[in-house]
Amino acid sequence: MAIVPIKTRRDKNSEANSSVPIKSTPVKQELVELYLRFLWLLDGLKDLPTGSLLAIPDAEELLTDIVRAWQRNEPYPIRKLVMREELGHFNTVRKRVQQLEDAGFVELQTQASDSRVKLVIPTEQTLRYFADCGALLQRIQP
Repeated sequence: MAIVPIKTRRDKNSEANSSVPIKSTPVKQELVELYLRFLWLLDGLKDLPTGSLLAIPDAEELLTDIVRAWQRNEPYPIRKLVMREELGHFNTVRKRVQQLEDAGFVELQTQASDSRVKLVIPTEQTLRYFADCGALLQRIQP
């Protein structure tokens, strides 16, 4: 059986259009640099000691909501948090909160006025994670 060389697209184009120059748009260097800084930031986030957070699905969105509520001095009761439909099914949200608690990112505290209500509170590890992310953002600013 004989092997027949197959002409690639490049071969066809080079034979048919050998005299036609290829037009290219100029590359914007600032966009290239911006993208490279973005990749550097992503690598930096993966190297943070809190990389276990990234292993929990939707954890960052959930944790962001918890920290925002805590900053407003309105920490989420676990019941109110799991009822938020945009975060997913309540069983899934409860499981994510449990995973965050197991990883040391949140703790459940009873409310002073009603011991039946458990509040979801960010831990020092969470605040350190957010501070580290903020520091990385400062470093990549031009």
